[in-house]
Amino acid sequence: NDRSKEIKKLSSIWKCINLVYGVFDLSGTPSVRSDGMTSMPLCGNDLLWMYQLYCSNVSARGQTATSDDARHDKVNPMDPFVSPLYANLCNMPPALFTIGTSDPLIDDTMFMASRYNLCGNHVEMAIYEGGEHGIGHFGVQEEEEMGQLAREY
Repeated sequence: NDRSKEIKKLSSIWKCINLVYGVFDLSGTPSVRSDGMTSMPLCGNDLLWMYQLYCSNVSARGQTATSDDARHDKVNPMDPFVSPLYANLCNMPPALFTIGTSDPLIDDTMFMASRYNLCGNHVEMAIYEGGEHGIGHFGVQEEEEMGQLAREY
């Protein structure tokens, strides 16, 4: 099928991918749902609001919903088109997953890395104890030792 051809093409073009504190499930993983307003600089409630906003403005056909009719055809948050956790992950390039343990997206990262590995792909994990969302790139920990290590890895 076309998807398999695209995946083989992708894995031959890309030698590796670096997935840093990613959103992989727009239905909301347990860590996102349980975070509430706890985390900084991005909390679970903010993420859930953004997921709902995105899914209500993208049609199931992958186009921006511009009319009331298109909004009735909004995308399911578990659709692989918007939530790669549910996609066919076979034959993907090796991946590095980076996350902090205080990031509400930790379950997204752990679940995705597990699925990625179960599909036969090489996985490396960089997990930073106490790291918040944005570890190494923005936020209060950007210039701390942990943030510097995350950028260098």
